[in-house]
Parts: sequence; structure tokens; C-alpha cells
Amino acid sequence: MYKRFSAGLIVIYVCSCWGEFNLPTLPNQPIKDALYLHNTSSSNLTLRDCSFRPTDYKQKCPDPDIRFILYSDDKKQNVDYTQSDWLRQSAWDHTKEDVLLVHGYAGGDNTLPMTVLRDAYIAKGSYNVWILDWGNLAQPPCYRAAVHNLKAVARCTGELLMALRNSGFPADKMTCIGHSLGAHVCGLISNYVLFRIHRIVGLDPARPLIASSSRLTSGHAAVVHVLHTNAGHYGEAGKSGHVDFCINGGRVMPYCENADIDEQLCSHVWAVCYMAQSLQEDSVKMAEPCSRRCPTGPRPGHRIGIPIPMGHSTPLTASGSYCVHDKYPPFCPTHVGAVGDKRCCLKAPKIKPPTTTEPGDYETSTLGEGF
Repeated sequence: MYKRFSAGLIVIYVCSCWGEFNLPTLPNQPIKDALYLHNTSSSNLTLRDCSFRPTDYKQKCPDPDIRFILYSDDKKQNVDYTQSDWLRQSAWDHTKEDVLLVHGYAGGDNTLPMTVLRDAYIAKGSYNVWILDWGNLAQPPCYRAAVHNLKAVARCTGELLMALRNSGFPADKMTCIGHSLGAHVCGLISNYVLFRIHRIVGLDPARPLIASSSRLTSGHAAVVHVLHTNAGHYGEAGKSGHVDFCINGGRVMPYCENADIDEQLCSHVWAVCYMAQSLQEDSVKMAEPCSRRCPTGPRPGHRIGIPIPMGHSTPLTASGSYCVHDKYPPFCPTHVGAVGDKRCCLKAPKIKPPTTTEPGDYETSTLGEGF
């Protein structure tokens, strides 16, 4: 039996339950609901319920609290890599690219904000979307336990990838995308596999309590790209990848400052919506070269260089720090037929014909009305 200790800190996600591929029941106030759990009293658990997994050879995989899920060809399947022929019998499509999504604290397969990114990749139709659900080991109020469990989660994920690789799965071509604590899980996986991870995208990698031995770095994959939206607070402040994107200075998003919510937690979430937006070719944000770390000023000066797309289409040969300035919440649809996801909106957008709607044109009603 695993030992239980005390811990606690922040929470940034909230559940929104799904069927196979049915439309979700959207929260009444998407961003407020996604941040609500930072109040640990909302959890049914206590500090005594926190589970700490071994970090050495005593860690047993598969672990019942670490689940792997595959979305492919309009099917959802739980991954059982203990079956030698599972891959052959699964819905995995060898003609598609593979992406592994890893949530952070208080997350899971059906929790915000990572459901936004999951659904964006599924809608794209050209990906096998693999989900690492370790929510049972990262539930509130157990942030300290979640940080401790990073290596155990990475170990079991590495075992999964090695097993699938032995069955013919091109694990060395997979992209791992992690938000917050999930970004560090992507990095730590490299310690438990016998191949070089192709690409890691860290979405505002978590900062609190992260030891240097667990921190995502450019050495964890052939290519590491990082999006900073709350650097120095809930997110890492230093350079973490081959390419680091500093969005609006990388620290606080301007649309979070007067939104009647915790601006730090709000900013920490938005990296996910920026990544989802980057999947749309006509919505990609272009980033310009800037200083080595995320600048502290609101409008830092740019260095001479060629702008590059941020997110999904970032060139694999790029390197350095890049800055992006954006006044409006990313991936928020502003008119009928617009690309985006309403769960990435701070306020309910006005529904107008595309020819009469301007970016950032919102109702002044309470958050989430009309969702």
C-alpha cells in the first residue's frame, strides 16, 4: 500500500464530462470554473488522502492510477499495453501522426483546459491522439504529492512507449505536449526510454516546488518548444527549450488583468488555447526574436531576425527566444462560423455576421451566458 502524506497548493482545471465524441456540457463560466478549484475546500479529499508513488525500481507499472487513452478514427480506447497484440487490434492508424497530451495538477482526460487541445487535435482528423491521464495522482489538495509523482508517471509512460515500440509503433516520432506539471512529465519520460523523443511542447511548465532534476530542458528531446504565459509565478521563468515563446511578456495576459478572476492562474491556463489556435493555419501567431528570457516590460524591444510561427507549426530547426503580443483571448470565436472554442473565451462573444464583427467585440453580460 502506498504511503500518504500532506501537501497542497494551487489548482487550475475543472471536470466537464464527455461521452465518446458528443458535444460537452459547457461550464456556465468557463474560465472562472477552470480556476475554481484553487480553493482546496472544493475537493472531497483531505491532505491525508494524498498518494506518493515510489520514484525508484519499486514503482510498479502498469499503475491503476495512470491511464492511457487513444482517440483515433472516431473511437476512444483504453490502452492495455500488457497485451502483446493490443496495437494491432486497436484503432491506431499508422498513416497519421501521433501526439501525446499530458495534463497538469487536478487534470484528467475530461478536464479543462486540456480538453480544448484534445478536441482541437481530434477535429483536425490527421492525428492519433494519446492521452496520459494521471489525475488520481494529482488531485487537490495534493500539489506536493503531484510534484513527487512526476517521475513515477514518467516511468510508467516510458514503459508504455517501449512496449508499443516493440509492437511496431514509431514512438521516436511522437510529439509530447504537456501543460504545467505535464510539461515536466514529457521531459522526464526521456529518462525511461531507449530512444530519442522527437519533440516536446511545454505549455507554461510549472514552477512551484519543481527540482532541477525534474525540470523540462532542451536536452529532453531532439526539439523542445515552450510557450510562456505566467513565467516567474506558476510557470517557469528561465529558458527551457530550444525555442521559448514569451507571450505578452510571458508573465500576465492583458485580458486577465481586469477579468474579476485570479490573473496569475488565468494567465497560466492560456498557453493551452494558444496551442490549440496554432492548429488553424489562418490563425497562427507569428513571433519575433526577443531577449534571452521573457522580458519584464509590456512592450519589449525586438531583436533583428525572421519571425516564426508559434505552436504547432514552429520550425524544428528554430532556436532562441521569441515574443508575441496579443490583446485578445486566443482561440475564442467572435462570430458565427469563426474558428475557435467557446471554452477559451473570458466573456460570451456577440453573435454577429462575420462582416460586422470586430475582434474582441464582447457582450458585457456575466461570463458564460449563452454557452
